[in-house]
Amino acid sequence: MKKRIFDQLNWLNDEGPFITIVSPATFVATEMNKDRLHFKNLIRDVRDKFKEKYPNVNYDPYESALNDFYEDRSHWSGGAQSLLFVINKKKSDVISLGIEVSPYSYVANVPYIIPLIQDIQFLTHFYLLTLNRDSFKLFEVRDRSLHEVNLPEDAPSTLEIALGSDVSGSGFPHGSGRVVQGDNRGYYGGVSATRDERSVDRVNYFYAVDRFLNESEVLEHNLPIELFALPENRSVYLDLSKLINLDRDMGILSSPEDFNSSKILEETLMAIEMKNKRTIAHLFDTLDRYKAAGRVQNDERKISELSEYGAVSSLYITKERLDPDDYQTNEIAINVLNSGGDVYVLNHDSRLGPNKMTALLRYTV
Repeated sequence: MKKRIFDQLNWLNDEGPFITIVSPATFVATEMNKDRLHFKNLIRDVRDKFKEKYPNVNYDPYESALNDFYEDRSHWSGGAQSLLFVINKKKSDVISLGIEVSPYSYVANVPYIIPLIQDIQFLTHFYLLTLNRDSFKLFEVRDRSLHEVNLPEDAPSTLEIALGSDVSGSGFPHGSGRVVQGDNRGYYGGVSATRDERSVDRVNYFYAVDRFLNESEVLEHNLPIELFALPENRSVYLDLSKLINLDRDMGILSSPEDFNSSKILEETLMAIEMKNKRTIAHLFDTLDRYKAAGRVQNDERKISELSEYGAVSSLYITKERLDPDDYQTNEIAINVLNSGGDVYVLNHDSRLGPNKMTALLRYTV
């Protein structure tokens, strides 16, 4: 989990103080000014918090970064359900989230990452690569809705565009690698092609798609990539793909042949719901095993101490028991991540009891 957090915010452990702002973003044109007004109010709020908590620290770099965020309308015109703004005196970043948040601002020596943990712990915000043997489309899934990613004109959206009818043996467009077998070079799947030729064309086409996705800027957010394809196409693509964020453990095994958005979304949400349910079931099965071994701690003060020593393997946080200014829980979560543990923010469940946090320990204490 730490790697996924650092993929989004690789300067997590840089020197503070940090300002963190979480803000909803409707991304509806008529609501844009309203969203920006909420953010402007948060800027005023965070300035007061900062000057009270760090009176001797120069606030100018923070104010400049916040004003830049406010003025950049691209943040408010599309991309995610919510936004997480993180700033220290040298760096600033904005992260798109696929979860609902309440607007709030935080000032501390470390960034407030609880919303980021909520966003990545389960599959709620991701890219969906819908792949046929001779065509593909790319979607971004967020807030249980499907948003097609606009591809450039030269994208290998179809096999014919990618390979053409007279490609030389030197390679494809986009610099893709090409499989050449005998006299099959230069064909693309058509009526006259043999089965072997079509198989070679499929591999060649998938190389072109994968190379394009790796080299272009269409995957602008650092999100998981889920594959929607028939089993035979999925296995071929997984064998050759170099995409770092491609999920190799789960896929939607169906044909996106006609790219019907309603069908694609329906089947994707079913698959994601099943995966998230399996993840939650696994978390509670693990909790039961740790309870049986006497390696569970619920006392917040003791959990804080144990997190500093690297004794916490996993931390379960009950979402409903979080306070708006819950800095201690955030610091404990960062300690757990830094020691190689995992952190989950879960909806209230009787198995978690009345406590805000449940820590699964690496050893008995």
